[in-house]
Amino acid sequence: MTRANTTPKPHSGPVRACPAKRRPPFDAAGAAAAAAARLPRPMPVAVRENARAKNVVLRLIPGQGLVVTTPVGLPPARLAEAVGARSAWIAATWDRLAAEGSPPQPGAIAARPGKIVLTAFDRQWEVAYAARDRDGCLLTARGPQSLLVSGAVDDMAAVAGALTTFCRDRGGELLKEALARVSRETGLSYAGATIRAQRTRWGSCTARGRISLNFTLAFLPWELCRLVLVHELCHTRELNHSARFWALVEEHVPGCRALDAKLASARHYLPGWLAAAD
Repeated sequence: MTRANTTPKPHSGPVRACPAKRRPPFDAAGAAAAAAARLPRPMPVAVRENARAKNVVLRLIPGQGLVVTTPVGLPPARLAEAVGARSAWIAATWDRLAAEGSPPQPGAIAARPGKIVLTAFDRQWEVAYAARDRDGCLLTARGPQSLLVSGAVDDMAAVAGALTTFCRDRGGELLKEALARVSRETGLSYAGATIRAQRTRWGSCTARGRISLNFTLAFLPWELCRLVLVHELCHTRELNHSARFWALVEEHVPGCRALDAKLASARHYLPGWLAAAD
């Protein structure tokens, strides 16, 4: 019986590579419209893709609106579903902001700030802008309470990036000083501290007692910032959220449970321009 020859014959013609499929450009306006259709209240919506994002993150910002950060390539339908699933939280937060006199207003999501305020430490800087023919933005200090952002100042992402770097550096210094001070006050020691830009956590603590703090804590009222510092310091004794852990937190922060409930929705204290740096 003869056997068929299955050896491929040489090909003398040119080999053409299959063109790679390109992902269509991100339609921010369409994604925002799809998300807005699932909201319990009419409000301004901005949607931004972020290559580092693993989940959809929602921020309701006083005086501004709903800022949605989404992973790259997430279909608009799934984004809208994620927003719809948080409709109860959005409605409750909207109503609370309205009661406090600061409901989101249209057209202000990406405004350049005239002032940077690190509320926890009662520090603030006036911010001025100067357009220059260059890529990106450069931030320089013009005095102890004055900053100048120069460069592509009409590019909100570039502006926000420069301001974020400043706040991370300056806020990080203040947070490390505050952590050391609270450690002495409470008698709770730690092995070291780092400053990060965490997306879902205000802070964390390792089994070896190293504490990581989110630089955005500096934008919160001091009582909430201090609660996080104590919380993470208590994890150096109890690396869990057991009854013993909360009893330890209560020793140093009376009424900690009520404060912790406020902390769960404290992202409304973060300035709106932060979202533009995502």
